[in-house]
Amino acid sequence: MVLCRYLGVLLGPWLPAMAAAASVAADPDAFARVRQAEQARVDLIDRVGRSVVCILTPDRATGGSGVIVSSDGYGITNFHVVAPMLKTRRGLGGLSDGKTYPLEVLGIDPTGDQAMFRLTGRDRFDAAALGDSDVVRVGDPVVAMGNPFMLAEDYRATATFGIVSGLHRYQFGSDARSLVYTDCIQTDASINPGNSGGPLFDMGGRVIGINGRASFKNRDLLKRRVNVGVAYAVSINQVKRFIPALKEGWLVEHGSLGATVTDSPDGVVFDRILRPSAAAAAGIQLGDRLVEFDGRPITSANAFGNLVGVYPAGWPVSVTYRRGDREIRRQIDLDPLTVEGDFPVKRADPAWIRASATQPASFPGPDEPSTVADRGPVEAGALEPTLHAILPGVVKIHGGRLGEERGYASGVVVSSDGEVVTALSLLLDASDLRVIALDGAVHSARVAYRDEYRQLALLKIRGIDSRQTDPSEARTSLSGRSPAKPQATGQPPYRPLPLDESLAPAAGEAVFVVGNPFKIATGDETNSVSRGIVSGRVRLDARRPGGAEPCAYHGDVLLMDAMASNPGSPGSAVFDLRGRWVGLVGEIVESRLTHTLLNYAYPMTEVAAFLRDARSAGAASTRPTSVNRRNVGYHGIRLSRIGYRAKLPFVDAVAKDSPAARAGVRTGDLIVGANGLPIPRAATFDELCSRLRAGDELSLVVRRGDDLLPIRFKLEEPPS
Repeated sequence: MVLCRYLGVLLGPWLPAMAAAASVAADPDAFARVRQAEQARVDLIDRVGRSVVCILTPDRATGGSGVIVSSDGYGITNFHVVAPMLKTRRGLGGLSDGKTYPLEVLGIDPTGDQAMFRLTGRDRFDAAALGDSDVVRVGDPVVAMGNPFMLAEDYRATATFGIVSGLHRYQFGSDARSLVYTDCIQTDASINPGNSGGPLFDMGGRVIGINGRASFKNRDLLKRRVNVGVAYAVSINQVKRFIPALKEGWLVEHGSLGATVTDSPDGVVFDRILRPSAAAAAGIQLGDRLVEFDGRPITSANAFGNLVGVYPAGWPVSVTYRRGDREIRRQIDLDPLTVEGDFPVKRADPAWIRASATQPASFPGPDEPSTVADRGPVEAGALEPTLHAILPGVVKIHGGRLGEERGYASGVVVSSDGEVVTALSLLLDASDLRVIALDGAVHSARVAYRDEYRQLALLKIRGIDSRQTDPSEARTSLSGRSPAKPQATGQPPYRPLPLDESLAPAAGEAVFVVGNPFKIATGDETNSVSRGIVSGRVRLDARRPGGAEPCAYHGDVLLMDAMASNPGSPGSAVFDLRGRWVGLVGEIVESRLTHTLLNYAYPMTEVAAFLRDARSAGAASTRPTSVNRRNVGYHGIRLSRIGYRAKLPFVDAVAKDSPAARAGVRTGDLIVGANGLPIPRAATFDELCSRLRAGDELSLVVRRGDDLLPIRFKLEEPPS
């Protein structure tokens, strides 16, 4: 069993290997298969790592990463990596052979954060093969490579493993036309400063994205950033459309239809049209319904914004729209979304891009022995059936922003009549509480029950609500976001998750967390998925971040290495590899011992107990109900509350026949220590004992006169 758990930790993201690990005891060949899978992964990293570039300024002061995509030295990186080099267009590229090579900056895409470079100094370079990001599925294992924090002085790239957490994500830039990540890939592989511009590989060694951005949180008052397991890569299929012009050394602008759309009960309709514009030239009018764009059905304004942003200006596309009963199809060339700023690079000619749209740039293809590509089949979508079954059971929760409290979270549907379990937080006090289902349908909800001890809440979906997800997010197609769609039918777009309180994953078992950290998923976008393992099961001893207020709950939790301590994550569901619900992420707390944020989840025994309490106490009530089930263990000690002794832990009385009395505690004793901790004041003793239950041991050190005496006893149930 120990070997099985070790192998599960080692090979967490790879399902075939984990399956083999689970059967080691029964199959003597299983261990060999696991080792074979491990060796294949090591070989893959060695091969693809030879194409990864450590990009440096000429003075080696700063840089990032890149990837070579042709044997004659052409490579792809982020625009923000080479931006400091634009004046001279010169830099250095370090490879895994420990050498640096002259680097020339070619074309740039400031809006989409793409750039192309070329290395010289060798006849041939090891090149990575470009994959197909359209076949990528949520849950697929990936490898991110680059030089985070510029750690690799020998220029050998760092590899981090993860899974695809989400697809078709839209990330705004610092302004409306800067570093906009359109239709990008989200991953939980660690992406840190220095990884920018490096490749995201699938398990066949193909580049499916160019890593660029990540969500970070400040760790302390110095605002030092820490990785939170949410990163983004520009999809390689988007990059492919820009490569011809980037290779020519041009500044490439993104395309625009010159019109905006919005969601309505009649579908996605045009609500603003610029004149002149590509949309106006195509005869599009206000109120026309957008049906297809470049052959793809458009189901929401958000989907259109994500789609139009992946094309360069001048790219020919087809647009199908409906006016009344008539469907009209037009072929148009996209307008440029003009990049503001003075760049020492010639702007691409949209007419040239239009002419080259069907003739992608040709590169000397990688061939043996210089190739790093594995042309074998890629086992994409291995987790797709499992995720398809569990995603409808996890919903997004939106409430008002109250002070510094972020007004969004996640929740789990636990009944067919719309009961949702989530973490208790201030956002639930909002007057406008909404639950967003998988298809983007918006439902109003109310708080049916609160558990102040467990810090959990039960919501009840009231019914259909046609309001938008958030009035501030009713943005146009140029922004790429859209309001959630109202529910148009009486069929609930969610699926309750079965609850089995006997499920208790052991340390080392792989798990997946499904929720909406950082409010990434808007409208009908799917929730984010991250992977990890269970680190262990412990009693929670925590407090709220940045303060001294202790966390009310002190029962058992599952610790994980999956990132779950992010805004929006409380209420997320934890699943095992078989798709079974095994835990619920709690509120964001930090360890009282280490002052670090904890990634944890309530075990199913606690979730089940909470639901029993909620349904027995609040089934017939329309008012939120609270419960405090501390079940604090009884010791029989009463501390002094008079004069100066009120602040010090002096024993004022000891109940007759109590555990403390039987152990020898006396009136007048001064408690100086408890369970290995110093007790400087009465409040410290009260707080420590509030976390102990019947059966727990209380080990005291008391001062009696000039003597220090150890006294030990077990707490009991409070007397009736």
